[in-house]
Amino acid sequence: MDAVKRNGAIRRAFVSLFLSVIAVRVGIGIISPILPLYAEQFTASGIQIGFLFSAFSLARLVLAPAIGRLSDRGGRKRWIQAGLVVFAGLSVLYVLASRYWHITLLRILQGAASILVTPLAQAYVGDITPKGHEGRYMNAFYAAMFLGMALGPVLGGTFAQRWSYEAAFYAMGALALVSLVLVGRLVPAKLRKGSADEGPKEIVPLRTVFRNDAVRGIFFYFATRGFWRQGFNTFYPLFAVAAAGLGESQIGLVLSVYMLGGGLLQIPFGWLADRCSRFPQIIIGSLAAPLMLLLIPSVRGLAGAVAVVFLMGAFSALSRASVVAIRTEIGRTHGMGTLAGLHSSAFSTGQLLGPIAFGAIADGFGVQAVFWFGGAVGLIGSIFVFRSFRKWTQGAKQDPQVG
Repeated sequence: MDAVKRNGAIRRAFVSLFLSVIAVRVGIGIISPILPLYAEQFTASGIQIGFLFSAFSLARLVLAPAIGRLSDRGGRKRWIQAGLVVFAGLSVLYVLASRYWHITLLRILQGAASILVTPLAQAYVGDITPKGHEGRYMNAFYAAMFLGMALGPVLGGTFAQRWSYEAAFYAMGALALVSLVLVGRLVPAKLRKGSADEGPKEIVPLRTVFRNDAVRGIFFYFATRGFWRQGFNTFYPLFAVAAAGLGESQIGLVLSVYMLGGGLLQIPFGWLADRCSRFPQIIIGSLAAPLMLLLIPSVRGLAGAVAVVFLMGAFSALSRASVVAIRTEIGRTHGMGTLAGLHSSAFSTGQLLGPIAFGAIADGFGVQAVFWFGGAVGLIGSIFVFRSFRKWTQGAKQDPQVG
């Protein structure tokens, strides 16, 4: 494949995966504002609602590293297509649920299907990212996930308020099918034989991967962020209804603003990550985002909630842009799929534990206390992130081959 054709194939693959991920994340986001309320119809407690959100992450936590490593041996497109087929089928089964355990099982299975899609799409894009452009390429693609999740809650809240919860579930399945068509028609199975998009020639042992200080920093970062962010997504709808008097569409707007802030700023912050020192950006964003969470209980009006949550998303984007760029660098030697899988597993660990812990706090101390708890966990977790990345940057200065 000559350079012109290869560049054209890269652009088509990037755009199709970008649009596909937007469609899938819109589908996932559609049910965010309605799932806690849907679960209440089955008389679910706070802990049960928390576990319902955690169930999606359970399969991701277990399967992500293994699937990522398998995709490093080749065949990322096949895995992505299989995940989309299963995801679409499971989406419409929510309509048939009649027990709490039905929707819990569907969340687990759908989490397993999703692990075949987003992390492997990220790995594919990482494969075709030029050296020195990790921030701008990967964060432009990462923005697709946040823009999709930003649109999803608004649509989901509107569907539920104007039509029904069932309409949101059907829309989630339809969007997965749209993604399947895009991937099937526009994403090549491989760009050329022996190229980086097929993964490294040798799979690096996991024990070697985990010895890397930056890998540990990535794991701490996404685990703590998944913890407090999923806890917020789970219990803010309940707080907003009980304490702020917001409706479903307004709740959807607030949840979307976080994703919108992250999505819009992910691209310029990606450029910044390629041009400036990444460590200060990680420090500022990691500290400021959970501080915004501490303000949530004192904000009752819609405008105030929108402003605070937008800042939360913006600061998250600042730190995340540099972390994702570093992950892409390390992926070239340690496996793009492996690093994407570990990233997803770390985030899923936080998503699994966060809603359950938030549910226990809500049952014991009231729903307002969950935001103070989440902010404290985020700040404490940042300490471990700083220590890991500092050790990695110091090692990189001493040995340019580190990482």
